[in-house]
Amino acid sequence: MARRVLHISDCHLVAPGETLLQTDTEATLRAVLEQAAGDAARNGCDAIIASGDLAHTPTVSVYQRFLRVVSDYFSVPILCLPGNHDVLHVMQEAGLPMDSIVWQDWHLQALDSHEDDKPKALVADRDRQVVVQGLKKGAAHSVLLATHHPLVEVDCPWLDKDRIVGPLELMNWLNNVSEQRIRGAVFGHAHQVVEGQVGVWPVFGVPSTGFQFRPHSAKFAVDDQGPGYQWLDLTDDKKIKRTVRRVES
Repeated sequence: MARRVLHISDCHLVAPGETLLQTDTEATLRAVLEQAAGDAARNGCDAIIASGDLAHTPTVSVYQRFLRVVSDYFSVPILCLPGNHDVLHVMQEAGLPMDSIVWQDWHLQALDSHEDDKPKALVADRDRQVVVQGLKKGAAHSVLLATHHPLVEVDCPWLDKDRIVGPLELMNWLNNVSEQRIRGAVFGHAHQVVEGQVGVWPVFGVPSTGFQFRPHSAKFAVDDQGPGYQWLDLTDDKKIKRTVRRVES
């Protein structure tokens, strides 16, 4: 059967009462989730992918508040993965769900591309082995990969220097170890809409639930577009259809 997945990213939650780049990131996250919950009431939602930088102040209490906020709007499985502003062991201590989501037909698999407190992507051997173990948890005919860092250039030099190195080798390797089941990938980090291709695989970047980066910017620049998210429709014929949404008010 077809699956519908909500993809959110780069929430950058801080301590209560604080803002980041003049943005109340909890308020914008709630606005995203409220609108997405309205979408889901009409069209359904089977799971959520939260692809990193969930906290900007990476403490147990902030991560647990992230989970509480999400649970105010959704009660579906969630796959969390770390971004460069996250701290992995603190996420684990806070109890964030980080295991693969496996159905009979589709498999949601995270690949950790982060290194604590460093912006540059790092996919180490241990990260690949975690994926191998995750892929053994089911025999779904299709796998959707989720990373934090982009797998393609986003035409922002200050961001592109930190993207995942060797994406085609990585995707080919993943496809081999998954027995040819990789169908595409999604990522965060770019704080903007991205659509690209790595080999035969489509890859999709999602807006931030908070503030956006200006497309095609040579240096760090914040855009005036509103918070966003994307829906991933995983079809019976092994395709990924994505729909980007912005908060309307």
